[in-house]
Amino acid sequence: MDTKDIRYFCRVYEEGGINQAAKQLFITSQGLSRIICKLEAELNVTLFKRSARGLCPTASGTYLYENCRDLLERLEDIEIGIRRIERMDKELQIGFSCGVWNVFPFPKLEQFQRENPQIQLQWEESENDSVMDKILKRTLDVGFVIGSIGRDGVYARQVYQTKLYALVYEGHPLYDKEQLSVGDLREEPLLTLNERFYCYHSFVGRCKDFGFVPMIRLKTMESQLIYRFCREKMGIGIDVNIHKQEICMDGIHRMELRDAAPWSISIVCRKDRREEKAVKKLLELF
Repeated sequence: MDTKDIRYFCRVYEEGGINQAAKQLFITSQGLSRIICKLEAELNVTLFKRSARGLCPTASGTYLYENCRDLLERLEDIEIGIRRIERMDKELQIGFSCGVWNVFPFPKLEQFQRENPQIQLQWEESENDSVMDKILKRTLDVGFVIGSIGRDGVYARQVYQTKLYALVYEGHPLYDKEQLSVGDLREEPLLTLNERFYCYHSFVGRCKDFGFVPMIRLKTMESQLIYRFCREKMGIGIDVNIHKQEICMDGIHRMELRDAAPWSISIVCRKDRREEKAVKKLLELF
């Protein structure tokens, strides 16, 4: 099977018709119909049932689509990886987990660029697991990720660490304490960042270590909202104090969660890429 034919088949499946898919693919409807017919003949199956309303995938068509999507994505990763190998001393792709940019020393990257003008830097922000997957697939060269790594074939070195904090509003029974335990939050409504952030998963996991599932009343992507709703007495906030801008603490007591897992950043790359010239230079800088 031609991978191009498979790509065209998947677009027809997703669009539910030849005409719609042909417009997306910038080819004629007749040409696309011939490709689908050729694929059906090659596999000796019917992939779509034709009707006045358009195309309806058969069981074989659905099976082919479900299995080909992962294959096409893998092929795309391979193509990107090959291009990366060809440009390994000329380009560095850097991945950052959500939240890292708040404390990252970007002047160091500027220093790297000044010292290595022949190397083009590109970077992106994504979730922890996504950064790690791309490191392993070679679509990213170096990553800055949060928390423990635990991946085979990955080199990791911690470069930053801070603590997790509880935000308690004035008038709450816990407000005057100097610090809290995770166990003190067992029956408390809580305000946290959402699942895109490592600190959410780390905190929920630590609560389970203490034998309870936390009562999370609000999950957000904006740390500022945690402080706002805490001040409005909606619950106790959970946060990492890594904010670039000053946050109003009126009516809020921020205290350490003494037995929570620390919030840390590690620089990571594939073990078999540590000695590549550009990667090695960046590792040395941090």
